[in-house]
Amino acid sequence: MIDRATAYIVGNGFSLQARTKSKRFNADAEKLWRNFWRRPEVKNILSGRRVERMICREILTCGDTGVLKTDRGLIQLIEAEQIRGRTSKDRDGLLKNDVGQPIAFWISPYSDSGWITPIKSTRYDAADFLFITDPDRPSSTRGVPPCQSTFAMLHRINDVCDSEAIAWQLLARLAISVVREEGDARGYMESRADPDKSASQTEGDLATRLTELDYALIFHGRPGEEIKGIERNIPGKNFSESLVMFMRLLGLPLGLPLEVILLDWTKSNYSQSRAVLEQAYQAFLAWQLLIEDFLHRPLYEWKLNKWVREGLLADRDDRYAHEWIRPTFPWIDQLKEAKAYAAKLDRGFATHAQVCKSLNVEREDVIEIRDREVRDAIKLAQSITADTGQPVPWQIFAGLEVPKGVPINAPAKSEEE
Repeated sequence: MIDRATAYIVGNGFSLQARTKSKRFNADAEKLWRNFWRRPEVKNILSGRRVERMICREILTCGDTGVLKTDRGLIQLIEAEQIRGRTSKDRDGLLKNDVGQPIAFWISPYSDSGWITPIKSTRYDAADFLFITDPDRPSSTRGVPPCQSTFAMLHRINDVCDSEAIAWQLLARLAISVVREEGDARGYMESRADPDKSASQTEGDLATRLTELDYALIFHGRPGEEIKGIERNIPGKNFSESLVMFMRLLGLPLGLPLEVILLDWTKSNYSQSRAVLEQAYQAFLAWQLLIEDFLHRPLYEWKLNKWVREGLLADRDDRYAHEWIRPTFPWIDQLKEAKAYAAKLDRGFATHAQVCKSLNVEREDVIEIRDREVRDAIKLAQSITADTGQPVPWQIFAGLEVPKGVPINAPAKSEEE
């Protein structure tokens, strides 16, 4: 469920859009960021998108995480449990001032056996550390896992699933009762000692004996003796409904509706699906904003200052002007979504830029590509008309619908004309 939420929150990753008044600066800054984000981590085994996924998963699992800025210009991911000090006074790993603002962090390494070693913790200034947290109270600093309230339920669900599996195993066995003269003695002779039991554990000779049959539970008795099963609801008649309700409750803290958890939309129509996803997207958007505000923006500004000092970028007063194109959420019904956006555009309720962002593309890029395609289509249509004398609509070469009543292009004029 956490991986499913991470997939929706991070998606294809965040995209940088520099917004200074210089197009040259914007293009250079975006290029430098793309090069850096290909392998931003010190181990050189994670891409930027994998870094985003790991940070998102750590926040959802532990409530907070950290990113250390290294002298090499790369970042090092810090797990939540590594943020821990040496003494009980700084056990939470934070050194705070009088108002509770973190001014330094204690980072503990892992030992060779995989344990945290606070005695070897190192202090890092807050300027060199990005602390990404989701506290549940204004007085808190460390984050709280969103699923903490469901931890007890997770254990119970695990027990319920185990008991249901055992019940099915028992039902798969054949329970028989063998009643015959001297049945207990014969059963003793036909069985062998159970190596997992001793005579002191249970009463009766047969209690410590074992008769091996793959799919049977046998009771050996004398005439007049019998064994009766206790009527039980095994397997549980409402097991599947109960499990579905458990999953629905587990998904609430993450904002995951049941349809997203099970990837099953057979019981939902378009309107219902749209309604539950709108609610889910509000929760996903909150996590996206957290990652944008506490990871991407400070990290980009840190790299921007470094590039300016190295002379890779010019020093401008508006160099910090930028925005992040957050991952968009998938459309439920592309035809209906497209018609809805077209209606919003016609009524002025949305802009072309907003529609492009919903498709995870930039309006400037779309306009530039569309301009080139239209010009090429017009030239191609005019060339065909000039060669054949037959008018050809240019829209068919640009992937557009030919409007009714619009005059078709005339043949291209020669240079002499």
